[in-house]
Amino acid sequence: MNTGELSLDTLSERSLAGDPRAEAVLFESLRVRFLPIAKRRVQVDHAEDLVQDTLKIVFDRYGERNEGQGILVWGLTVLRNVIGNFYQAKGRENERLSFVEELPADAACEVDFLADTELAQTRETLMGAIASLAERFPRCGTIFHHLLSSLEYGGSPNEVSTRTLKLVQRDHPDMNRGRFYTALHRCRAQLRDILARMDKGTNHA
Repeated sequence: MNTGELSLDTLSERSLAGDPRAEAVLFESLRVRFLPIAKRRVQVDHAEDLVQDTLKIVFDRYGERNEGQGILVWGLTVLRNVIGNFYQAKGRENERLSFVEELPADAACEVDFLADTELAQTRETLMGAIASLAERFPRCGTIFHHLLSSLEYGGSPNEVSTRTLKLVQRDHPDMNRGRFYTALHRCRAQLRDILARMDKGTNHA
């Protein structure tokens, strides 16, 4: 059976078992279902970010949900909570809030992470870690190369991530927004692991 014809719960099971194709289809299918709902609940210019934040939470936690709880029902609960948090945050401010600043749904966390890393590590160490990452995962190397280039231009986290996506798409035309954020999340975790191992090696030296 074609992967696209499988139920969301079956895709979830296959994804958790390590099937990358099932994972890609699952999260794109969830995005397609979440986006119209988000657009009905919030301003259109916030909807995509809310959905990406929801997908990130789902990606991190869908293997921990209660047994027998369908991925779609559970994911919609996550979306509802994300939207609720968004409105609570808006209510605390007199001015219109930037959703990316309040709830980093895209590369905001990557921007903070890289900034913190450069404070704790020398730039040489960071670049060495990215080079090591690129050897194992070339696409991750491409993403971080363009992310660092985009950071040099400045702007809000949302502007940085949008600019990075456009740069990445030059090398990987098939990279859509949903795949980009999933890949970014995974690459970030891989980079953290490499930096941790490098730091551990330095401490033991």
